Amino acid sequence: MKHIIFLSILLFSFACTYEQKEKKKEVEKTIEQFQALETLDENGKYTEWYPGHEQVKIIGRKDDQGRRQGIWKLYTKDGIELSLTVYKDGQKDGHSILRYPTGIVRYSGKYSMNKRVGEWKFYDESGQLVKTENFPEEK
Repeated sequence: MKHIIFLSILLFSFACTYEQKEKKKEVEKTIEQFQALETLDENGKYTEWYPGHEQVKIIGRKDDQGRRQGIWKLYTKDGIELSLTVYKDGQKDGHSILRYPTGIVRYSGKYSMNKRVGEWKFYDESGQLVKTENFPEEK
């Protein structure tokens, strides 16, 4: 009888330890998925990832003051490019395109110091041009 009780306690103890190790592995895996969702390398390349690090969410460059510079892109979880915008000194300054999740262009135009300028074109979800709007250039 003593042997049965001892074996029962031993098995229960082993099962609890095994279960704790498995839970710890799950927690470590979850932490790993959410760590370093953003990276910035020594050349200023900024990358933001969706959870799990399988797909880039945002990519671009930052200057030494942390401002966006050059082309910045945003992607869906499926890797479809949603937007492309040009920045200068942290402000939208250049061409910009926004797409529907299907990849079809929603609108495109140009920015100058965060303000829309020139001709902007707007499209429906089938890709048909629905509107053109002109924004004045500021001097």
